[in-house]
Amino acid sequence: MAIKYDEYLLLELFNSEPIIIDREAEIYKYQIQGPLGLELAFSFSVYDQYVTIRLDHNQLQNPLYDIEIQNVEEIRVEKSKLIVIKQQSEELVIEVKVTPNFMIDLCI
Repeated sequence: MAIKYDEYLLLELFNSEPIIIDREAEIYKYQIQGPLGLELAFSFSVYDQYVTIRLDHNQLQNPLYDIEIQNVEEIRVEKSKLIVIKQQSEELVIEVKVTPNFMIDLCI
């Protein structure tokens, strides 16, 4: 199995190309700077089926938010939102709104 995603929608959402962590294993990382010194990092492994979401502030040593979700089936982009769907449940697990401000909604 592999995570289903649309690379063009992710490119549009993050306004940048992904950082390629491992081309062969298809591990990618997207980053976006937000207002007030916030940075959102979103990485995923297509074949290992995990997603990591991290929210940092440039004046803090530790992240404000850091989560890894296993057994991810699909990554969707709807308008300015990133949606992560887990295997078998087909239920929304986490929703990340990128604009106008970052908002993370955990639906577990």
